Amino acid sequence: MQRRQLRVMVLDTSPTSRTILVVILRREGHRVVCFGDPLEALRFLSRHGPADLLFLGLDLPGMDGLAVLKYVKREPSLRQTVPIVLLEEEDGVLPRILARQAGAKHVVTKPLVRQQIVALVSEILMRLGSAVMGEQGAAITSEQTAEAASGREAGE
Repeated sequence: MQRRQLRVMVLDTSPTSRTILVVILRREGHRVVCFGDPLEALRFLSRHGPADLLFLGLDLPGMDGLAVLKYVKREPSLRQTVPIVLLEEEDGVLPRILARQAGAKHVVTKPLVRQQIVALVSEILMRLGSAVMGEQGAAITSEQTAEAASGREAGE
């Protein structure tokens, strides 16, 4: 059985975290676009449709990760972007509670560990197992990935 290729968005201010996630997720066969700015990421989603998975940092310029999470969950055209994995700097109880209340499915504490990310994505794939690829709106294509890569791909 062929594994489903996920359309993944990474929204985090850390170039290191973006790079780590791109390398891990692409090696697993997924398509990844990265952003350090929440407004650019939201514009991309509104133009190209929801992602299958969103890795979301808490500390973002102009709009924190919880505000982005709440916006995505309220916006009808983006609501299908599920699940959302919150990336946090420190392992704290309050951010986890707030993230879960806002709609995050998972919280991952940095530093990012390959085995943890692969296990998490495998778990998500199992949950999405019966979903048909492409049902959640427009796919993030190679051209769109290249568009996002110009200056934003894991090295901004």
